[in-house]
Amino acid sequence: MNLDNTISTPLYKQLEEQLRQAIESGELPAGSRLPTENELSQRYQVSRVTVRKALEELSKSGGLVRKPGKGTFIAEQKIQRGLSGVLDYSDMCRMTGYTPGARMIKIALETPTEEEAAQLQLGPGEQMLVVQRVRLADGAPTVLETNRFSEEFDFLFNEDLNDASLYQIIRAHKGITFTQSKKLLEIVFASAREARFLGIPKRYPLLSIRSVIQDATGNYRHLGHQLCIADKFKMIV
Repeated sequence: MNLDNTISTPLYKQLEEQLRQAIESGELPAGSRLPTENELSQRYQVSRVTVRKALEELSKSGGLVRKPGKGTFIAEQKIQRGLSGVLDYSDMCRMTGYTPGARMIKIALETPTEEEAAQLQLGPGEQMLVVQRVRLADGAPTVLETNRFSEEFDFLFNEDLNDASLYQIIRAHKGITFTQSKKLLEIVFASAREARFLGIPKRYPLLSIRSVIQDATGNYRHLGHQLCIADKFKMIV
């Protein structure tokens, strides 16, 4: 754990990197309390000024959360989500080190609005298939997800969509890969129903992502709406 004062890298940077590696490896798990500045100073044989600077840098990058009167804690790692292209939620979770999951709310045929019918290229009188699930990361709710498809996807009625990747099932059945999407993002506040499914207080901030999603041939194949618990995600542009 000793730092090297004979190299050009500042001691606070060395300490910051050692702590970051301990967080990423799970040696310092999310939610755990970090040792005090005095304890870290003694452990690494550096001044408290050096320790404080390293902790400030880790806090800026989102690695630590300081709670007045309680101490400094390891922050939960946020799920990283890119805004370009189409990425399966299950893949996003795994890339961040979480185990993905899903809990079904409903699957049903419903009458589309005029806008939905146009976006899905539905004919007169055609219904749409609606799949709504709560998405989980390590068992904890993170997203209320609603997907809308044409009746072509009614085979999903026969699938167990709990703890499953919807895109993988569709790819296996239909050979369809989703590649591009148009997205509309806004901050909204959880309704009583949304809060109940996500296990959060009513009017908690959510990131709403509405997507019109294309397959590899450029055809619009489905509509997605994700209500993400805002402080559990990190958006990459």
